[in-house]
Amino acid sequence: MSSPVGWWWPLLAGIATAVALLAGPAHELVVPAATVAVLGAAMTVLEALARQRGGARAPAAPTPTHPGGLREAFTGGQPGREDIVLACDLLERKLSRPDLRARSAFEIAALVTLPPEEFRRYIARRLDELEGAS
Repeated sequence: MSSPVGWWWPLLAGIATAVALLAGPAHELVVPAATVAVLGAAMTVLEALARQRGGARAPAAPTPTHPGGLREAFTGGQPGREDIVLACDLLERKLSRPDLRARSAFEIAALVTLPPEEFRRYIARRLDELEGAS
């Protein structure tokens, strides 16, 4: 992520503000320092606005025409099955069991290699449990 402003103008404004505050009653130092601080702050705002306008003209990234994630996991073979099992575990942690331990690689492998009908029954049971917990 890029910063909305560079570091030069805010630094100048900060230093000038510190000088103005530390100068105390010496008006010949306070007034120029405060002026520089205000100008530095103004330049920071202008630079931020200029960068936002420049970014607004950039073409937007194309949006996908279909949702990703779990929809593709159902047709993704064993890697997709692994995503489904892990998503169910994540939902269970968020809904009812924040202390649920992570599955071992052996447990995940045993689940994703189930025959298709048995895997569907397992997922249906997990979803029923999750729905009951919500």
